[in-house]
Amino acid sequence: MINKKLVGRCGLYCGACVIHRAYKDSEKLRRAIAEENNCKPEEIRCEGCQTVLTDGWDVANQEWGKNCKIVKCLEAKGLNFCYECDKYPDCEKFQEIADGCLKHGENLMKNLDKIKTGRVEEWLKEEDKKWRCPKCRRPISMHSTECHWCGTEVDTK
Repeated sequence: MINKKLVGRCGLYCGACVIHRAYKDSEKLRRAIAEENNCKPEEIRCEGCQTVLTDGWDVANQEWGKNCKIVKCLEAKGLNFCYECDKYPDCEKFQEIADGCLKHGENLMKNLDKIKTGRVEEWLKEEDKKWRCPKCRRPISMHSTECHWCGTEVDTK
């Protein structure tokens, strides 16, 4: 089943986000991320970018959920996606995230092109297939070096 909540406003596939994966899949991963970010494990939660404005959270000093600079920027401009902005693709906020994701094999501009042209379901299917462990076939995060399900080493670059 296609989950349209996983369509990131910046072009990120939310299903490959470590916050989303920890919230959905692994209490151990959730605790580790909470420790790294000096917050409570229950503050590591995400249903996908399309839910942030209604079901978001507000963790002080963190850049996810309502504190995401992309979400804040788009909300202030009344936009849904970065490609709708007149500063796209030259926006510094977008480029910072896009450059980081590109290092992990995720091209946000290419993704936004698919979203913009209405190929969302096709793109979501591709991304779901792409971000799975080669051994157990369960979903993984683009930021992981090993599958949080089975421990298999994964190359997300």
